[in-house]
Formats: sequence, structure tokens, C-alpha cells
Amino acid sequence: MKTFLAAIVALLCLTNAFAGQRIDAAAWKNVQTYDVPTLLKQEASLLGKVVAVHFQYRSAKLRHSYPRIYEGAIWQRDANSKNGYSGLQVMVLKENVKAFETIPSDSSSTAELTVYALVEKHPDANVARLRLLGQKVTTDGAGNATVDW
Repeated sequence: MKTFLAAIVALLCLTNAFAGQRIDAAAWKNVQTYDVPTLLKQEASLLGKVVAVHFQYRSAKLRHSYPRIYEGAIWQRDANSKNGYSGLQVMVLKENVKAFETIPSDSSSTAELTVYALVEKHPDANVARLRLLGQKVTTDGAGNATVDW
């Protein structure tokens, strides 16, 4: 019986470990949507907030910079930019890398994609970075949201 109960508890913990990021209703109600060029200008002032970001493609390569963190970028065409596009540096948790890699990395992509992210300070630098939470959102009856891949 003890083994059975231990297995049930372990299964519940494992299920919660892989569940998406839960955001309470009050915070979810205040989530703002940005395009990449606009967020680039405001990123530092949004520390600690969850944001939605419209973009068109991701960087082809990820850099494994920390034990559980990979770094990459999301990009959007920007007629006002010297290069014709703008990019945001992002952090992706190890368990979300495969999901992130399903996003097109082709710079000619015209798809309008949305990702949800938490604006945080980079672990080693005094700059803001987006920690990606996912692309799919489900809400419950109380307005709480769960963001996942």
C-alpha cells in the first residue's frame, strides 16, 4: 500500500513539474501585446511582467549558456530598422527547447506568431531578457491562465 501511495504522489509531482506556467486572473488581465520593435524600446521597464510578443521567425541556433537555459532570438521584419528586421534575445528552459525549435527559423517566413514571456534580468548581465513561457493559453472559469507549449 505504501508503495502504491508513493507512486501516486510521484506521478502527481511529475505531472505538476511538466504543467505550464500558471498566471493568476489579475495578472493575466493586464498582459499587454507588443511587436518586437516596440518591446525592444520598453523591455527594461517591464521587468517582472508577462507579455505577449508578435514575431515572424526564431534564430536557427540556440546557445546552451547555463545548465537549464538556452539562449536564442525571435525576429520580426521592421521597415524602420537599418537591417530591415528587429530581434529580441530570449531564454528558453531546457525542457522547452524542442517546442521552441518547432517555430520556423526561415527568415522569409511571413507567419504572424505569438509567444508569451516573462521579462527578467539576464543572469549574468544587467539587461532585460524574455524567458519564453509558451505559445498556447488556456483559461479557467475564474480567469486564471496557463501558458504552455
